[in-house]
Amino acid sequence: MVAGMSDTIRHYTPEEVILAAFGGLEIAAKVDRQAAQWAAYDWLQDDEGGLPYAALIDNNAREDARFWAETANPAELEAYALAAVDRLAGMSGGYAMFATRQMKRLAGALFRRMSPDEKRAFVNWVNGQVQDE
Repeated sequence: MVAGMSDTIRHYTPEEVILAAFGGLEIAAKVDRQAAQWAAYDWLQDDEGGLPYAALIDNNAREDARFWAETANPAELEAYALAAVDRLAGMSGGYAMFATRQMKRLAGALFRRMSPDEKRAFVNWVNGQVQDE
């Protein structure tokens, strides 16, 4: 960081700092659009959440997970969510015998966040899966 920069930033709100950053990218894009895009891309890659850490206190696991999720990028969120589902499903040889409650909570949480059209399509898909068994 440039000497004295942190003192200067303290006088601005987070919104003003973000607007200034976007303004800087706009100026850079006028000079070299691709360079500005790469600068933004590189910053996003450097600012990913990284690995989630183990909760030191078991009761804080959900709070810790929420904090990590706020810092993770979308690709990380998807990768860890799918890995967690795979782990839950694999705990009893492919079926979630010992993790049934957790699997139901995850499925319910995802379902509640779908639009009505997505819910109907998903229910039709699930019914087709059940009929195929």
